[in-house]
Amino acid sequence: MSEPLRWLALGYSVPINPSKNRVYVWRKLKEYGAEYFKQGVALLPYTRANYSKLKYLAAKILEMGGEASIVEMKFISSEDEQEMVSRFRMQAWEELSQLKKDCATIMSQLSRQTARCLTEMQSDEIKKLIRRYSKARERSHFCVTLSEDVEHGLYSLVDLVRNKTGDAAAQFSRAMEKAVK
Repeated sequence: MSEPLRWLALGYSVPINPSKNRVYVWRKLKEYGAEYFKQGVALLPYTRANYSKLKYLAAKILEMGGEASIVEMKFISSEDEQEMVSRFRMQAWEELSQLKKDCATIMSQLSRQTARCLTEMQSDEIKKLIRRYSKARERSHFCVTLSEDVEHGLYSLVDLVRNKTGDAAAQFSRAMEKAVK
């Protein structure tokens, strides 16, 4: 039997008014890729980066007049833990699958294009795709294979752009290097 994972749990409550504070907390947790264990208790796998994120958010919650505690936890039941890991994987799978589709769509459009340059809109779309991937990769705690597929697709896109036009490809290549760091 494998060793149980370590988890970080943020238990919090935020005053009802103003509602923008609750929305802020929810958006931050979504940005971090957290899953709710119970109402008002969000989980992330234990890493230094995740601890820093939750510590920052806990401080913000306190500034809002709310309550926040960060605890380390382990599941006693391996079935409960696997259910939580499945929820994280599903979250990442949905996001990464959409990125993979969007990458394929752009590649298809560029492959059919005869012009040897990118439109500003195409360039912006590729930059957005790379930024989305960078954020999705940070949130992909348990979905490594699909993340690698998306990364491969993005590098293939960069190669296609490089064949179409060199200067834009160099910019995208640098953006990908930053995204995978």
